[in-house]
Amino acid sequence: MSSTTTVTERVPSSRTETDLGQVAREAPRDHIGGVPVYGWGKAPGHLRTQTQLGEVRLKLAEGQLPLAYLRLRKHGDVPLYDPAGAEKMTPLASAVKARMEKRRTCPECGTVRPYIVRGKRCSSCENKAYAEQRRLAARTCRGCREVAARRLPAHGRCQWCRRAQLAAQREKAAAWVAEVTVCAGEGCAVKLVTKKVALAFQKSQGVDCSWWHRAADWPRRCAPCTAAEERRQAEQRAKWELDARERREGERRAAQERTDWAAAALLDPTVVVLDTETTGLHGEARIVEIAVLSSGGEVLLDTLLDPGEPIPGDSSDIHGITDADVAGAGAPTFSEVLVRLADVLTGKRVLIYNDVYDVERLRYELTLHYAREQSLVEARELAAAWLDGMAFEDVMIPYSDWVGDWSDYHGGNRWQPLGGGHRAAGDCRAVLGCLAAMGRPTGAGAGAYEMADADAGSGDGTDG
Repeated sequence: MSSTTTVTERVPSSRTETDLGQVAREAPRDHIGGVPVYGWGKAPGHLRTQTQLGEVRLKLAEGQLPLAYLRLRKHGDVPLYDPAGAEKMTPLASAVKARMEKRRTCPECGTVRPYIVRGKRCSSCENKAYAEQRRLAARTCRGCREVAARRLPAHGRCQWCRRAQLAAQREKAAAWVAEVTVCAGEGCAVKLVTKKVALAFQKSQGVDCSWWHRAADWPRRCAPCTAAEERRQAEQRAKWELDARERREGERRAAQERTDWAAAALLDPTVVVLDTETTGLHGEARIVEIAVLSSGGEVLLDTLLDPGEPIPGDSSDIHGITDADVAGAGAPTFSEVLVRLADVLTGKRVLIYNDVYDVERLRYELTLHYAREQSLVEARELAAAWLDGMAFEDVMIPYSDWVGDWSDYHGGNRWQPLGGGHRAAGDCRAVLGCLAAMGRPTGAGAGAYEMADADAGSGDGTDG
């Protein structure tokens, strides 16, 4: 960075100084603590910045003050010092000089550059390599990729590839003429435009083009083919409209079926709602709380369970159940409540929000229960038999379809979260709220579901 512009003109007769390099080119723009501030190229030429002093192996003397400032747009006010008042730097050790020289040496050409060489080559070698690459590309055929002895013409192909290219262009041009002169109707050979007119219009656009457009006044089809195409399009539109009506009718029927299913579930005495809270979302997560409610909201089972292992902190942050809660309540194990659970679920329609997760947690707990006295294979078979004796139904998918939050990414409706406070009984009541919202009549009597629907909200949708 240069602080001044070298003064070469003759000293005016009005001045008595013999060295214009020590005279400012114009008056200061400002002062900082009495020190003048100059613009670019206007400060006395003999002053230097601290960086410029370092380039000539000088450093500031102890207590040396700036004699001026240089005002720059990006760097602000840069102090300027007198080199005569600076001190010489301590000479560098030979090892340091060698390391610095090595960093500035190009690995390819071995030249010591005035800058640090980063990478495998210096900028000069990089420019030479790029120029050589351009020269090689100018001699390489774009068709067969053969390298010629001299630079190829502007089309970038050897004579054989150029002949093939021109032949392909001629074939394409002839095919275009044949296409635009004949009716586009299937199997129709009626001439619509003369070949002479088509060739003249093509030539006006350039025969070397890769694509030609038709004239605006050229018909694409003859009158009979045009009428046939209009009938075909009308039939296609009618088919599309029929498909759209059938699709809308199918969606309406599906929506009505969801409404009827939810309304019937709320009135069915054989319907119960189940939910669990677990130690996590992984495949070996244990159940720490389970609840079963009837369709009318009666609590049939609501208890904490001893998972037999510590409850992770991140799971406790979600549902609020800790090891102290389980120990303080004297919570039973899953095996101890299994008989009671079977009593409230047997012969019932068990509705679960995201039944895949909760059923797998039940399967894992049942496998551990039976594995105490059976082999692992037999335990898994008994667990599967126990679950097969139950009738589980999912609520999350019908409810998400009822909400209709479509996702183009997933190609379906987004799964809606369930808000029940992340406790088993609260989530069961939230499921009843979802059923009430789905089964609410559109006319009179809708208020009968307001109380149950008030429990529906937002949550994580996994009940983990």
